[in-house]
Amino acid sequence: MRIATAMLLASAIAAPARAQSGPSFDCSKASNAIEQTICARPGLAKADRTMATTYNALAGKLGGAARDHLVKDQTNWLMFRNRACTGGAEEIARCLRQRYEARLENLDAFGQRSYPFVSEQTLLKQGKVGKIGYLVDATWPQFDGTTADFSSLNRRFADRSREAGDEAIPDRQAGADASFEQVWTYDQSFTLQRPSANAIAVAAKFYSYTGGAHGMSGTNASLVDLRTGQAVPPRAVFAKGDSWLETLVPLVHANLRKQFNDGKPGFDDAIEPDKLAKLLLEPGHYYYRHDRLQLIFDAYVVGPYVSGPFTVEIPYATLKPLLAPDGPLGSLR
Repeated sequence: MRIATAMLLASAIAAPARAQSGPSFDCSKASNAIEQTICARPGLAKADRTMATTYNALAGKLGGAARDHLVKDQTNWLMFRNRACTGGAEEIARCLRQRYEARLENLDAFGQRSYPFVSEQTLLKQGKVGKIGYLVDATWPQFDGTTADFSSLNRRFADRSREAGDEAIPDRQAGADASFEQVWTYDQSFTLQRPSANAIAVAAKFYSYTGGAHGMSGTNASLVDLRTGQAVPPRAVFAKGDSWLETLVPLVHANLRKQFNDGKPGFDDAIEPDKLAKLLLEPGHYYYRHDRLQLIFDAYVVGPYVSGPFTVEIPYATLKPLLAPDGPLGSLR
């Protein structure tokens, strides 16, 4: 996208979308591969138009430091979108779809409750070692608010993302030993949800390929308590004791069993009560959406690779009696 078009979105409030069926910019003036790809695909054109509308509405409600933060974050998002989405038309389109999907969800989250001061950080690397090319495209959240000290949390997000990206870069020996031309990749994006005024939920979705028959994908979820600046485990969300776990285990077991019976292959031993209880103590499965809890079990956790991830959704109405009154979701009681 041209610099002028990018700044139209990311500085002052942009003009309304040009047409209900087109993107936020004039396709007759599209001059690069990104703009041309968006204009050629109705789904991407709609996503671009929706993002502009959502961004403009949010920017119009904010002022001062919050608005300045949003403008800077949107400018960076546009810049890295343009740097990351390269290659052939299909590669560009796939990259754009992923980025717009995540950005729209995050802008929606920014507009719920008070502005959360979360910015998107990006790592882009590409190159070739011997016969192995590599592409790293990873984004993660950085908490810039002042309600707590987020420095430790931010280091954890950054370090985990950089370490995962580095694993997709082959060393000289691997590049020299490769028997054919191939490309290793690491892709990571994140989405945010606002389940309560005191919390932000993060879902970091990744795909990694470093040779072999297929890559690996998954989701690492976190719940950030804005009062402490820390990611909290389930035991900090629910009331003291194990009554919450005793309630969740049979609910999740019944749901997964139904998915198995509906033809999705699963591991019966993985959902035995004792094993399921241990899984439900792991915070990475818990994505607290604004209207429900989504439990995410990656491939190989409760089912084979061909089954992909399993998800179990539980409405907050079911969980309300189990939530800790003074916990990050206590206001939902």
